[in-house]
Amino acid sequence: MAQNGNACLVISVEMRPGNNIVAFGKEVDEVLDSYSRTLPDSVSITKITDQPKVVGKSVFSFLRDLIISMLIVILVMVILFPIRSALIASSGVPVCTAIALAVMYVLKIEINTVTLAALIVCLGMIVDDSIITIDGYMDKINKGFGKLEAACASAKELFMPTFIATAAICAMFYPMTGIIHGYLGDFVKVFPWVITIALMTSLFYAVSVVPSLEVKFIRLQNEIRKKSIIEKSQNWFFDAIQKIYEKCQAFCFRHPKGTLIGGLVAVVLGLLMFSRTNIQMMPMAARDFFVIEVETEGGYGIDRTKSYVDSLQTMLLADERVETVTSFIGTSAPRFTATYAPKLPSPAVAQMLVNTTSTKATESILKELENKREYIFPGAIVRYKQMDYNGAEAMIVITLEGKDRKALKDAAEAIKARMYSMDTELKWVHTDCDNTLSSIEIALRPDEAAKLGINKSLLSLSLAGTFNGQTVATLWEGSSQIPVNIFSEGISSDMEYSKVGDQLVATNIPGIAVPLRQVADIKPSWAPEVLDRLGGEESVSIFADMKYGKSQPASMKTLKNFIDNEIAPTLPEGTTIKYGGLSATNEDIFPEIAWSFFAAVMVLFLFLMFHFRKASLAILTLVMSLLCLFGAFFGLWVFDMDFTITAVLGLVSLVGIITRNGILMFEYAEEARFEHGLDVKTAAMEAGKRRMRPIFLTSCTTALGVLPMIISGDLLWMPMGIVICFGTMLSIFLVVLIMPISYWQLFRKAPVVKTDDENKE
Repeated sequence: MAQNGNACLVISVEMRPGNNIVAFGKEVDEVLDSYSRTLPDSVSITKITDQPKVVGKSVFSFLRDLIISMLIVILVMVILFPIRSALIASSGVPVCTAIALAVMYVLKIEINTVTLAALIVCLGMIVDDSIITIDGYMDKINKGFGKLEAACASAKELFMPTFIATAAICAMFYPMTGIIHGYLGDFVKVFPWVITIALMTSLFYAVSVVPSLEVKFIRLQNEIRKKSIIEKSQNWFFDAIQKIYEKCQAFCFRHPKGTLIGGLVAVVLGLLMFSRTNIQMMPMAARDFFVIEVETEGGYGIDRTKSYVDSLQTMLLADERVETVTSFIGTSAPRFTATYAPKLPSPAVAQMLVNTTSTKATESILKELENKREYIFPGAIVRYKQMDYNGAEAMIVITLEGKDRKALKDAAEAIKARMYSMDTELKWVHTDCDNTLSSIEIALRPDEAAKLGINKSLLSLSLAGTFNGQTVATLWEGSSQIPVNIFSEGISSDMEYSKVGDQLVATNIPGIAVPLRQVADIKPSWAPEVLDRLGGEESVSIFADMKYGKSQPASMKTLKNFIDNEIAPTLPEGTTIKYGGLSATNEDIFPEIAWSFFAAVMVLFLFLMFHFRKASLAILTLVMSLLCLFGAFFGLWVFDMDFTITAVLGLVSLVGIITRNGILMFEYAEEARFEHGLDVKTAAMEAGKRRMRPIFLTSCTTALGVLPMIISGDLLWMPMGIVICFGTMLSIFLVVLIMPISYWQLFRKAPVVKTDDENKE
């Protein structure tokens, strides 16, 4: 092991579970600083990997985004809402966030990137219940209610639908904690709990604190002497929005079938875009370090490996963006991250851990190295690997299994050649049978061997003892067992080829041995360094990584098409083709993701059935939630992002948000029909007009609250922000226009319900 050309000793320190890794990192730093003062000047201590630093930076970034999101939500409220109402509603953002953090502390839920991301997602939704409560209060005031009466009536009227909607959003995340397993299961296990804590806190705040603030601070129309410019602008804006909406609504109600077909087209387009979207559950990780793996041709020893590593190290250290280069020759570094497995020790392998000045520096260096230095050494395969969250051996792994090894190797070479042609997308292209070793082929002469009673088994045992040595004793050094072998005279790693035939081979005649050349033909040969077999079958695997910023699913589609059309028809019968790497990971995970989404929808359905007590209305609400698909996948298409696990979380959140809007709208329509005696069409139109403004406001706060996730550019969390932002904003008018018409069409044949007053008459 060496660092920057100097010999080094590597010490790995791990934290026990249940502790604060950032605090742990600070304690380690203090110990190292104290110890370094006792060392001579020629000895220094350097951290080659620092997981507490990575976590600390990530948490700081999310805390910053959390604060920015809070400010954005408050700013949106102030712009779109009357100033007093905006301040009352937005007051719940810091209060509910603080309470949520306190509850998390009591429940010992750690603050990490997942929990902070859940809080950011909730920020826009935290004010939703308060907005709905205040909107209901103002509606009661406009109908002539007193302040206290309006506050109590609106809170009582809206509590059940908002509770059902909020509880449904919380509950729909829980099934995935039992369905998704492995490292992704660990990733999402606390997400539902944080969502529940934050949203239930906001609901409690909306129904208990907001009404009292309404009564105390929101003035009635006759108490307002003169409106400010901001209030006039807000009224003008919403009056214009309302007029535009009512004109669009009237047009849609004149053409209900065309409107519903338009909604269906939007859903189909969303599904079509999803079918074209690359699925990659866990993306690359932005880190200020990367790894270089070197694998040389076998049989040359560790010296050649060291020479290659030294050359790479000199080249890297000349770059001012590189801080340190730590080399592990003949072995690999200790496991410094959960998703990166160490290599098995071998004289032909080496691993280099390169620390850079920043994540941007890592990105630029990797781009340069993989384009200019991939084939820097003719006798070695060099891999420049960016850190990721996948844990796969390689991004692309194609394994051929069968009985004819030559046919497998020929097919592998053809696939490898096709991969080489994709040099703008792929790197580190190789197979597990590329490396060969110089060997000696020994063919036994049947006649001569039979005369002396030598067979293949006896010959193998004799040569094994000659060249590999005979174990005659064992020495113990502590708990380590060391064998003592005796070798034949003149046997060494650098012996001449001509001496092989001089080696004596025992016969079945006691005390008689003959030279190997007497009973066998000897010739030099080349043999594969590795002979892989899977389930008793010969196998050859082809590997490749993706170049920086390239998507594996897109390249994999191209390769599968080539293999299906060009390679598979030429393979012998019984040969199988298996796809590993990221494709295998996605195939294992995607059913769990699909079942999780289905379970979330079923949870929503149960809540809707409990609330509406109508299967038709529950199903309609769920169908309307599909209107969010167009915006969600359109956003991913615009930003050219893959569909990841965080995008799944965002999509589940989005379905819950649209479902809540449906509950509020259909609840109002049902009330208009059964309590005020309106016909279905009029009730649907009034529900759209009445709920348009709160749906617009809550959608804006939810969509803009996740903007920091998008702006940060983090490959892990950016897809979630895009799905929620675009899915919410682009579905606003689809929801407020199509939902009322769908309600009207579903119950258009229902008779007008008489109210209690009409029955008395």
